[in-house]
Order: sequence, then structure tokens, then C-alpha cells
Amino acid sequence: MTRHLKFLLPLALMPIACAVGAAQPELSKQITQQDGWVAYRVPMTSEAGEPCCYAFTGKTVARTGCDLDSRVWGITTNERPAGHISRGMLDVYLRVAHGKVDSVRAMAASCPVRNAERVRHLDDVEPRASIALLAGLAAAKTKSSDDADGEIAAIAYHADAAATSALGELSGQPHPRELREKALFWLGQARGADGASIVEHAATTDADPELRANAVFDLSQSRAMDAYASIHRIAQSDSSNHVREQALFWMAQTEDPRADADITAAIQREASADVREQAVFALSQLKSDRADAALIALIRGSYPREVKKQALFWLGQSGSAQALAFLDEVLSNPRQ
Repeated sequence: MTRHLKFLLPLALMPIACAVGAAQPELSKQITQQDGWVAYRVPMTSEAGEPCCYAFTGKTVARTGCDLDSRVWGITTNERPAGHISRGMLDVYLRVAHGKVDSVRAMAASCPVRNAERVRHLDDVEPRASIALLAGLAAAKTKSSDDADGEIAAIAYHADAAATSALGELSGQPHPRELREKALFWLGQARGADGASIVEHAATTDADPELRANAVFDLSQSRAMDAYASIHRIAQSDSSNHVREQALFWMAQTEDPRADADITAAIQREASADVREQAVFALSQLKSDRADAALIALIRGSYPREVKKQALFWLGQSGSAQALAFLDEVLSNPRQ
């Protein structure tokens, strides 16, 4: 069942909220009083993985570490190279130009950073003040031509539960869709069960079909809940063909053992030829032996001719021994 989360502060938290409200402008003042890079350290959520920059040679890590001045900036969070131990702390870097923050980057404290000797460091930064500052920067950036990737990711990496509330607020309808989609992505990636519940709510109730479709992907990335079951319900009930198509595709991508039967059942019940076509494609994306078996079952079963043609096409793309043996059988006995 979808949980509806409300971002209302109980009375007991009012003093904390007031304290954060006072601390956030002071933090902004400290950051912007001098141009250049400034950084501070806060506790990092365990859901973040090990955010850092990794250069790979094949599957081997050739170099670890980020260059603050690099124009090419990429953070990997899901893979933790052998021997790379998390210290549980997050470093937030902000670049100030002409008295305003123009860039935000965040990574694990254990991540080596080049050009860090030119960084001004702040001590004892309150995590909730940091989250409030970053949320304000993200909301302001979407009103310009800039994106808010760095700000949103930095919020998501904070350990404090206020990060989930901040991203939930930024994912709400008053904000531009681009910002909402970024917030939903990180809620699914790094904010645990509470974040996944907010994503599920958007995926099942938002008025914008495109946002719902994107939220289905975000939901598929969560490891904190049975995302597959929620996505399956969306595939059965959403009013948009496009959303149902995306749900079927991501059901296959989860590699859940229920996917084969559930996607096949969707082909039987779907009125839309486009959705049925996407369902056949989704079956082809299962692991090869499962995909081949599911496609062969479609060809042998009582399905519309178009479904069988699509299944034959994707089976031909497989190239596996099982697929080739079945195709040989069909060619040698076309009336079966």
C-alpha cells in the first residue's frame, strides 16, 4: 500500500526548526564572505555507498579521486572498490564567485581530492543548516539556465532525516519538473524506505504521465522496499499506455523471478497493441535462458499474430543455442 507522507513538523521539533532557521543564514554568510572553494564535513548516510571519482581500466580501478577544477565531473556511488573503506562522513564543497555559490560538489571524506589545498574549511556545520542551504540553492538554480545536480546529490548524501524531507518537498508539484525528477531520483537512490515511499506516491498519483514514468525507474533502483510489487501494480492499473510500458520494462530489469509470468499475463490482458509490443520486448530483456523460454512460450501459445511475430523477431536476436534450436524446429515444420 502506498504510504502518503506529510512533511509537517510536530510541535516537539519546532525549537529545532527555529534553530536551523537561524543557523542557515549564518552558514550562507560564512560561505559567501570570500570567493573560491569552501568546504565542510557532515555525517553521511550509509545508503550513499562511497561517492567518489573512479577511473577504470576495464573492471579495475586505475585511479581514485576527484579534481575540483575539472570540467568533467562524475561521481560513482554504487561500487566500492576493494580496500576502499567508508569513514561515514561527507565533504561538501562549494565554489563562490562574486559573492554567490555557483557550484556544489559532494563526496565521501575518504575520497582523495586534488587542488584541495586552496579550499577554505568551515568547522562544526549543523547538518540541517547545510540541508536547508543546499535546498535553497537547488530551488533557485532551476529558475535560471543552470541545473541543480550537485545540490540535490549533496542533500541526498546527508545522514540527517531532514534530507529526505527536503528532497520530498523539492519533488512536489510547485517546483519545475526537472527539479522534481532529480529529487525523486535521489530519493530512490539514497534515502531508504522513506524515500522510496515518496517516489512510489509520485509514481502512482502524480498528474503528469511523464513524471510518473520516470518515477517508475527511480522506484526500480530502490533496495529498501519490494519495488517490484509496486511497479507491477502500476503496470496493471496506470491510465497511461506509456507509464504501463515503462513499468513492464523495469519489471524485467529488476531480474525478479516473478517477472516472466507477470509480463506474460500483461500480454494476455492488455488492450493496447503498443503496450503488448513493449511487453514482448521486456521479456526479451530477461536473462537469456529465461527470455528464450518466455518468447518460445508466446510463439507456441494462443496469442495474437503480431505478438508471435514480435516474439520471433526478438528470439532471432538472441542467438543462443536454445533459440537457434527452436527456430530450426519451426523452419523444418512450419505447420506446428
